[in-house]
Amino acid sequence: MKKVIMSIFVVFLALTSVVSTAFAEDDITGTPFEDDLRALIEAGIMSGYDDGTYRPSKSVTRAEFTVFLNGALDLQMGDGELPEEYFTDVEPDDWYFESIMIAYNNGLVNGYPGGDFQPNKVITRQDMAMMMINAAKAKNVVSERKPLAFADNEEISNYAVESVERLTYLEIISGKQHADGSLFFAPKDETSRGETAAVINRLMNVLDPPKELDYKVVSLSLNQDPVVQDDYETYEEAVSQADDDQVVLKGNNIVWMNEGSAVSNAYTVLYDSSDLSRSLTYMTSGVEVELLEINEDTLKIKLADTTAYVEAGKINLTPQHMVKDRSYYYEKNGDLYHRIYNSLTEGSAAYKYGAAPSFMKTGEKYYSFNGSTFYSEDGSQAGEAHQYFNRMPLYTNTSYTGEQLDEFIASEVPDSPLIGTGDAFKKAEELHGTNALYLLAHAIHESNWGKSKIARDKNNLFGIGANDGNPYQDAWTYENYEKGILAAASEFIVPGYFDSSSWKARGAHLGNKSSGMNVYYASDVYWGQKIAGHMYRADTYLSSKYGTPKENAANDLAETVTSYVNVRAEADTGAEKLYTLPKASETVQILSETDGLGTWYQISPKSIESNTYENAFVYSHGYSAYGNSLRKLPLSK
Repeated sequence: MKKVIMSIFVVFLALTSVVSTAFAEDDITGTPFEDDLRALIEAGIMSGYDDGTYRPSKSVTRAEFTVFLNGALDLQMGDGELPEEYFTDVEPDDWYFESIMIAYNNGLVNGYPGGDFQPNKVITRQDMAMMMINAAKAKNVVSERKPLAFADNEEISNYAVESVERLTYLEIISGKQHADGSLFFAPKDETSRGETAAVINRLMNVLDPPKELDYKVVSLSLNQDPVVQDDYETYEEAVSQADDDQVVLKGNNIVWMNEGSAVSNAYTVLYDSSDLSRSLTYMTSGVEVELLEINEDTLKIKLADTTAYVEAGKINLTPQHMVKDRSYYYEKNGDLYHRIYNSLTEGSAAYKYGAAPSFMKTGEKYYSFNGSTFYSEDGSQAGEAHQYFNRMPLYTNTSYTGEQLDEFIASEVPDSPLIGTGDAFKKAEELHGTNALYLLAHAIHESNWGKSKIARDKNNLFGIGANDGNPYQDAWTYENYEKGILAAASEFIVPGYFDSSSWKARGAHLGNKSSGMNVYYASDVYWGQKIAGHMYRADTYLSSKYGTPKENAANDLAETVTSYVNVRAEADTGAEKLYTLPKASETVQILSETDGLGTWYQISPKSIESNTYENAFVYSHGYSAYGNSLRKLPLSK
């Protein structure tokens, strides 16, 4: 992984300790790292063995260390985050599988050149340092390199030298002292549980500095050491004295900047107020958000169209002149692509989202926080355009047959286990009201075209029951694919996300973190967009092959602009009320426009499970006494 100055490089082992007498005597009492061990035990990061011992001198494996580190950083596996390919020696039913996948997703581990991780290999001090560097970098702590003075400097492998230098700068490393007074780093020594506790506890102290720690105003430049301008006793004083191109540090963490990038560094909950009492949604790590306001303990941000508050420590702040890259959208051959950049791992990947808006030009980059309002590189608004498959009601029917869905699967992945399931998706559409094209795309995304171990072993294409901590063992097993598909539709998707009475229902469309299934279904903020991309590719392929009209943008869509919009049997407020759309930003599919008292739309009815409606109408606008209920969405076509 590329090394950068903007890193946090914590940790290594000072052989000093203060023996605590507040605990009953055990095998930790009197050991060099007693306080560190007890701190991790109290925090629930490290636990003992069945016989009541903690074995502080026992060596730690790479898998064990990864588990401990994830616990300290509060990293979690978000929905839809499972990589498509694993390490060759790490399987979903291994007890450490999720921790290693979390660490991989957050850029903490890379494994070995052959594609293996060697989870049961004892971790050396220099390899532990590398993992700690990556963890620190993910939390955006500032450090600089300091010349080493260990007697065994030359024994440190080249790949680990910079990490040790930065740890020395942070005054966390003091090495191992021999009887003659010489100081050694011992890079290839095995790491004990006691040393692991010391490393991780000190990392936690760097990430969450003591309240009494002073604030520093610092100038930062790429590939140069930070320059401290002055120290201040309070956050407010430091902020008032910082210039626009400077930052404020608390310890080694950036806690204020004038402008720049804000990226989540862990699983992050978004709240509706600064007291962080009521949650709105959540997101995984590595997500760039729009920064609205910086306070010492909280940040005000915008994700998609949701304005929210988050814990300040969950967000990495990078001043504008230090930002290396960003996510963006671009047009290619008439299609819209989304290139996602993760500043934690410095990696990127792109996927096809849908049809490119007409205002986009080839070779240009466009930025958007919600996937529909786009800005040019100069900051001016380029236009607004929504993707049909991302916003269409998912209870509408697709014209494609089961056989045609199978043809699409085979065209993309000829060896996919999903080939032959097309009729099952159509059956779910008929029985439960889940659009077959959508449900297939959902299964493709969650199961990696049916190739995930949970899909293969348990006929579970949607990860149903795969809870954090033990996803493979907890995932539900079905007799065959069809039963799994029908159960996902009838037991989870329809009652949880289509039924307006469910607390998770935010509109029966894919959406993002402001509306639709994505609000509560997945921590991946682009989960809905990625599934819409699968639908778009299938529609493009099948319509071309059979010479039929595309389903993309075949109908206009409108979203509710107020809450509790009634859907009626006729275009009249006195007609029978069929059901209500309780949330703003819910989508309806327009079949035709009807004049009455104002403008009404005949829409595709929400016929799910046993609820069937022949016709459905909703008032939109044009009659002052009724106000406005709907807004037509500009669509990419």
